[in-house]
Amino acid sequence: MSLLKTMKQSQLIKASFWYTLGNIFIKGVNFITIPLYTNLMTVDEYGKINNFLAMVTIAGIFVGLSLEGSINNANFEFKEKIKEYLSSVLYLATLIFTGLFLLGNVIYLFGDTYFSISHKIFIFLAIQAFGSFLIHFLGAYFTINVQYFRYLLLSLLSILMNVGFSLLFMVTVFNDDRYLGRIVGSTIGIGVLGIAIYLLIMIKGKKLINLKFWKYALTISIPIVPHLLSQTILSQFDRTMIYNYAGAFDAGIYSYILNLGIVLSVLWGSTNSAWVPWFYNEMDKKNYQTIKKVSSIYTILFAGATLGTMLVMIDVAKIMAPDEYMVGVPLVIPIMLGFYFQFLYSLPVNAEFYLKKTNYIALGTIASAVIKVLLNLIFLPRFGNLAAAFTTVISFFFLFLFHYLLSKKFIGHSLFDTKLIIGVTTLLCIISGLLFYLIDYTFIRYAIVVLLVIIVFIYRNKVDFLRI
Repeated sequence: MSLLKTMKQSQLIKASFWYTLGNIFIKGVNFITIPLYTNLMTVDEYGKINNFLAMVTIAGIFVGLSLEGSINNANFEFKEKIKEYLSSVLYLATLIFTGLFLLGNVIYLFGDTYFSISHKIFIFLAIQAFGSFLIHFLGAYFTINVQYFRYLLLSLLSILMNVGFSLLFMVTVFNDDRYLGRIVGSTIGIGVLGIAIYLLIMIKGKKLINLKFWKYALTISIPIVPHLLSQTILSQFDRTMIYNYAGAFDAGIYSYILNLGIVLSVLWGSTNSAWVPWFYNEMDKKNYQTIKKVSSIYTILFAGATLGTMLVMIDVAKIMAPDEYMVGVPLVIPIMLGFYFQFLYSLPVNAEFYLKKTNYIALGTIASAVIKVLLNLIFLPRFGNLAAAFTTVISFFFLFLFHYLLSKKFIGHSLFDTKLIIGVTTLLCIISGLLFYLIDYTFIRYAIVVLLVIIVFIYRNKVDFLRI
């Protein structure tokens, strides 16, 4: 009980509360737009736009070389000069983006389309990717300094401008080509906000070239690039592979269910934003037992949230889109389970970031991405969307396992309760399997989950992995 009382008074809980509350509102806007987009666009157009967004995410890794990944550590090492650090590193990112943008345009001299992206769309993709990088860059600074209100304001402006301009262009200028309207609108929204962020950082930092800062940032960030690229393949590349192997319609179905995962994405993103600075501080103090106890509670709560989200989203998926999308409802279970393993992986990978072992971080992520691509190549042509959903679960499981073993090796012992993680994860997988086969039996699904909650509550002190 003393631990729980301490947690209630902690900065971690306070930050988690505000991040979660704010992100529920922010992502709620995104969630509400799902039925708007699915009804404004055909399933094929919805598939095409999500393929574009997946490519934006991949491009976003390269246009800034993931330099925002160095801000957590730089905030501790260059605390007194952090504003100068930000402006100098952002200038470095500008040089990188300019070079890649020019190179991309030269490549299009030899062909009209690459990865289903035309030259015209490439221009919008590049601008949107750099704008997104700028938002993440400033957001990383707000997060490590626990400035959650500023972080939430930035996120809110980002989503409102993205959605607002997109819908405006889709129903006016580009009413006959809503796919293009969505792209143009979101690019303008993110681009305008990106310009404001760029000017703010440069005016406050007033520093362009600092080779010491550049070397420090590149040393940390460059090894992260293959990690983030592999991570993007794990979480985003499904849509592109489905688009190319099965067509825009199947990609649209898969994207619709994946977008419903916003609910778990909000919870994970919000709590992780609070967890990172708290975790860094506890690691500085070598409070390993506190980390183990709090992470155990964190794991149980997130597993419960995953199960609850699965249960509800099955029914939500049936009412949020036209009938054409209903074939994708069974995908809810494996996609939500994939989010759970993504959460699990974030625990050990934060330890690796703290230890600056970014060279090793990519190893586990690349291995998992290779597993993902190979499984998709084997099973996607035969089983379609369902195969992509289950390969996501498998690859994220291996992602967690690789990073768990790496962090244990670097630290010399496990920071987390292995027995608890195995017990909770096994139970969640068993219940998920039952829910998958009971998609059309609403009453039975809810009855099973309610019964499970009652049993866990009654026997919580008799089950080892539920003891905290």
